[in-house]
Amino acid sequence: MIIPRAKQLKTGFAAYPKAFRLIWTNHLVKYLLLPAILNIIVVVAFIFSGVGIGDWINGIIERSTESMNGWIHAGMVAIKIILPIVFFALFIFIGGTIVNILMSPIYTFLSEKTETILTGKEFPFDIKQTIHDIWRAIRIAVRNTAKQLILIALCLLLNFIPVIGSIASLILIFIINAYYFGCGFMDYTYERWRLSPKESRKETHKLKYIAFTNGAVYSLPLYLFCGAFIAAFIGGVSAVAATLSQLELSSKTLEKPNAI
Repeated sequence: MIIPRAKQLKTGFAAYPKAFRLIWTNHLVKYLLLPAILNIIVVVAFIFSGVGIGDWINGIIERSTESMNGWIHAGMVAIKIILPIVFFALFIFIGGTIVNILMSPIYTFLSEKTETILTGKEFPFDIKQTIHDIWRAIRIAVRNTAKQLILIALCLLLNFIPVIGSIASLILIFIINAYYFGCGFMDYTYERWRLSPKESRKETHKLKYIAFTNGAVYSLPLYLFCGAFIAAFIGGVSAVAATLSQLELSSKTLEKPNAI
């Protein structure tokens, strides 16, 4: 059955306030704090990596240079300042993906918990299956990230066209990021329904506007300064919202619709 675009968009956006209510009502807020804390750890690690690499490069320069003139000293100072900034910028681009990969177990749990609350279906804990689910989520996140980076690189070429090209590039990059982030959040449910990655991609394509709206809310803060911290907090909500949308548009019966 083909679900109209308007219905998908409406369902995708409407799922977010429902997700917040479900999380609050069922005392799941604590699981939203973990990604934010992890995000802080990751960004600090990125910045200190930049500092460490800068010190390493400056050490090489000092050992290979007999005399330190003004230009060399200025260059060393620039390296020490610029590299941490570069690494922070790198975090802004891929920090969300790294946190999503590290938080796969939590997002998997939140998606599963959502379906249990709404359908009454229990999912017994199986360590082997859990490891398999996490590994699958990581592989899909890495694959989606690779596709994102390739498409984003192509979009950046539009910046050679003044004004119009830059605007088009920004819009396309946002759409690409939103879609692939949404695909990742939707796969937590499809994996639990035992769809293969290929089947998951096929089903996600049918609900591509759900994927876009789900990922759009998550990726929008990434365009803001320190937005990766906000996105990390929203990640858990996105996993729940994706599951709500998929359940609503599937044939599954909700035994407890009042839970949201």
